[in-house]
Parts: sequence; structure tokens; C-alpha cells
Amino acid sequence: MKKFSILSIFVMVAAIAVAVVSCKKDSIQQTTNNTEQSLQNSDNMDEYLMAFKKKLLTSEKGGETISLEQAQRDLGNLLNFDFGDANYATDVFQYDTLQLHLNLSNGEVDLSQLAATYNEAFNGILNIYATINLPNKSIYAICCDFYETESKNEEERDVEIVVISRGNTASYILSHDTLDWKPQNDAGTCDGQFVNVDGAPEILQTWVMQAQTVDVCIDGSRVYYTEVDNGDIYGYQTYDPSSGNYRLFTTVEDDINSVCIPHEEMEYYFNNIMFYWNHGWITNQTNHSLLYIHITFHKVFYVQLPNYSGLRRVWTWKLYIRHGKANCSSTTPVTPEE
Repeated sequence: MKKFSILSIFVMVAAIAVAVVSCKKDSIQQTTNNTEQSLQNSDNMDEYLMAFKKKLLTSEKGGETISLEQAQRDLGNLLNFDFGDANYATDVFQYDTLQLHLNLSNGEVDLSQLAATYNEAFNGILNIYATINLPNKSIYAICCDFYETESKNEEERDVEIVVISRGNTASYILSHDTLDWKPQNDAGTCDGQFVNVDGAPEILQTWVMQAQTVDVCIDGSRVYYTEVDNGDIYGYQTYDPSSGNYRLFTTVEDDINSVCIPHEEMEYYFNNIMFYWNHGWITNQTNHSLLYIHITFHKVFYVQLPNYSGLRRVWTWKLYIRHGKANCSSTTPVTPEE
């Protein structure tokens, strides 16, 4: 989650269960001053997805099969086409996760089985949407991933659907803070403020979202995202030999609780993240929009660092990015009947 400008303050809220399907809910609130990037309308993706949906819903067991890669891509794209409605100024995001299941046929995906998973996801997203309590809400994007099951059964896959919804409270803050922050998630400032609310990772997530621009279709039609993908990098992988520094937080300090990141260093990490994103260093994409960014604090053992001899234990960040291609559509998104 490159192109939408969000000046923001993130606030995490508790997990909530949605009936019928397994669902994890997280919310991030952020104030915003959106600028726009105009998009040209193209019906090619609409036509492909409408044809695929018709074929999917009329498929019969034992009929056509497709690869796992194509099934994951087409399922995610179709759900975004159904529900995505992203071209609005935004200052609050909410993230809901559906855990579903897909049966395979000799390692391939039978369209009739994919249709069953699609219908379950479709109904689960409708249930999620009905429970979202955001002002001026819509679904921003949907992320779809297939994973091996815990049993490692080659004829099954777990399916994770992340629903990113958005709203607008019309409150705006237009600058970075100037505080010094602890490097752990939700660890607060170095002088003890905002503990269990924010930490350096959450603040940097906010700043990065501030720097994006909103995708807007020049004909006023709705924006939805396809080709949703992800990329990640650990801080200890970002050593810069020219400066002798890591571009993302990394330290071998014994007492991590005594470590503080001064404001100037926060700005340094922000600039590096923006450079990575804008130049496609993590995602290999420069024509996609940023859908989601998450920074997590990790302790990593037995790492060979370029500026140390031997294996070391390090404290570091992992930067995770979700991104997708913006599309324009003259169709309307699916929403529950009021």
C-alpha cells in the first residue's frame, strides 16, 4: 500500500471476530492531506475479470484446472474488482483477515474448487464490510495469499484474505513529530510517552503513508487494485559501506531497552524507506501503488554482519510492503444491501 498521500497518526485497536469465518481485525488511524495522481481508464482488466468470473461460477467438478500461481492471482484480482473502491481521501485504515481453505487436484486448482473458496471469501468480505464502523467507508484493497497447510498436504492450501478498508474523519496534521523514539514496536518515546501506543516502527509507517499520493481516475470512475504483491527486507541486510551505517535500524547492543533513536536518525530511516520504495529496490515495481507498510522489531541470531567478525546476535527491523497496480472501472463495487 505508489501513490496516495496520507499524513497520519496510527492507533492500533483490538482483535475482533467476525461470525461464520475466522477473522482477525486491526485498525490504523491516520490524519491525511491527500494529493492526487490521475489514471487513464482501461476496460481490458474489467473484461478479463468479468469473463473469468462467469467461467468460474459455471465450472463443474473435474473440469478445467489452472496453476496455483494463476489461481492466487485471479482470485485476488477478482475480489478487488468486486469490492475495491479506493479513490478517496483517507485518514483511517482497517485490516481484517479471513482464513479459508482450498482443495487441489493433483497439485492444480480445479475451477469448481476455486469457485467454492471464492464464494466463501465473497460472503466473508460482505460480513466484514457490514461490521466496519468507519466514516465514509469503502474497501481500499484485498490481498490474497496461498500457504501450505500445517500438515504439508500437497492437495490442500490455506488461503488468507486480507481486507483493507478505509474511511475519512476529515482531520489533518501536516508535519512529522520531532520526538526521540524507542526502536521496539509500541515501546513509546525515549522519555516514556505513548508506551503501548506507538514506537519508532509505527511512527515511520505513518510518515511513509504521509508521503504517498491518491490514485484518481480522470473520468471519475472507481479505482481498484490488481497484481497485489509484497516484498520485505531486514535491516541487517541494508549495510551501506560508503557511510558505515545500516539504512534500516540494526544494532548489536546488549541492552536494547537502553537504545534510543533520535529524531534525526528517524528522518534518516524515513528517507531510506522512501528511496527503497520509489526505486523498486524491495518490490521490483515502480508503477504500483503502496497499499500497506509494516515494520516489525526482531531479534535475529547468528548473523554475519559486514562490519563485524564472526556471527552476531542483532536487533533489527523487518520492512514489509504490500503494493498493487491501480485500475479504473466504470462498474460499481459490491456492498451489502442496507
